[in-house]
Amino acid sequence: MRTGFLLTAVLALVWAGLGVAAPAAEPKSCLVVDTDVGVDDYRALAVVAPARDVRAVVVTEGISGVPNGATAVSMFLAGRGVSPPVLPGMASPNPPAYDWLPPVRAAAERMNNFLGAAVPASGEPDRLAAGVRAAVRGCGRVDVLVLGPWTSYPAYASALGGHTRVLASGRSFAENNPDNFNCEYDLAACRTAPREAVYVDLPATPAYEPTPDMVARLDGAGLPGLLKAVLRADPSQWQGTRLWDDTAALALVRPSVFAPAGGHLEPAVDEDDLRDLLVDAVNRG
Repeated sequence: MRTGFLLTAVLALVWAGLGVAAPAAEPKSCLVVDTDVGVDDYRALAVVAPARDVRAVVVTEGISGVPNGATAVSMFLAGRGVSPPVLPGMASPNPPAYDWLPPVRAAAERMNNFLGAAVPASGEPDRLAAGVRAAVRGCGRVDVLVLGPWTSYPAYASALGGHTRVLASGRSFAENNPDNFNCEYDLAACRTAPREAVYVDLPATPAYEPTPDMVARLDGAGLPGLLKAVLRADPSQWQGTRLWDDTAALALVRPSVFAPAGGHLEPAVDEDDLRDLLVDAVNRG
């Protein structure tokens, strides 16, 4: 109880530093994760799953497509033994063409090439709002962690209830830059993201990248063990990338290690300490 109280208090202070008013304390806080199912999204889910009451996972088109991404993330979350509902979301109506995306998408939809084949989910996006509403029933406050494009959020925002906080990976439209995939993939949706959302990004330097040592230190059983196997299935998909979405997830779990930087939050620790914190968070699962 004391740990939960301190976590809530620190997060409120961090959000206040960005000029965001934290809501009054509620008896039960729940989490909805909106993901485009990239390799860093798998790591992010492994960070928040042990620490938060994840009520639903919405799959939005981005790195993965919706049908195949929904099946892959459902199978991944089953590594904990219990899985929240995974709800197919929306696809961007006018996505940009990236020559690097097709092979990356194919790998992500197979859980970093851990699965032999991608399998589409059967759910329908037109049931998204109803699914979110049912999932958050009984929650005093709902936090939303947006790890991908904003395409799905308008379709279910009204189903979240009155006490909602939104934390997103990347930067807002106002701070957008060409490296900000989540905004660039659906720029129109990014323009309409909620003004009160808090964003989490990495400094330009140093690298803040995942490493083989990080993977080796993950536990061998349960969700940490599955994540370790997934990452080892195809290291070429994550070597040389950055700890994007897992860092955003850590802001919900360890808010005290983040500080305002412009209009967003960044880690106030070096990359070695950040990797240590991420490994510790995952191994709690």
